[in-house]
Amino acid sequence: MRKRSKKISKIVSLAASEERRYGAATGKSRRNLEEQMARLGELNAYRHGYSELSQSISNVNSAHWKDYQNFMQRLDHAVKSQQQIVRDSEQNLEMHRRRWLAKRQRLESLQRVLESYRDQETLYAERQQQRALDDLPSPESLYADDVGQD
Repeated sequence: MRKRSKKISKIVSLAASEERRYGAATGKSRRNLEEQMARLGELNAYRHGYSELSQSISNVNSAHWKDYQNFMQRLDHAVKSQQQIVRDSEQNLEMHRRRWLAKRQRLESLQRVLESYRDQETLYAERQQQRALDDLPSPESLYADDVGQD
């Protein structure tokens, strides 16, 4: 009867390993998203600082103003690109999270099956033990046999 729980125990062990691996990938994806969001925040702060700087400067020749506008366009493009990277990272995290949750649910189901098998095996072993005890002669019958022989 022990064979079922041993077999499923190996499967549970493999599923747990796989679940941990998917959990680690989800964590890595989450850290990547946090890094990308931090970069976006830095770019936005950088852009905001230069935008405020342009408002405080009044006497700028046209060549510098054109350079400034080109710089701001490149900065705007960098912000938009980083926003797309953040969106992609969010989607990647969500994909990893869903896969990890599916593995987690599978592992929990397998653990419930394993526990059920172990409970059945324990019950079976207890019944076997009780049958063995029931088959033993009772102390009274042993005593009665001894008394009858006198």
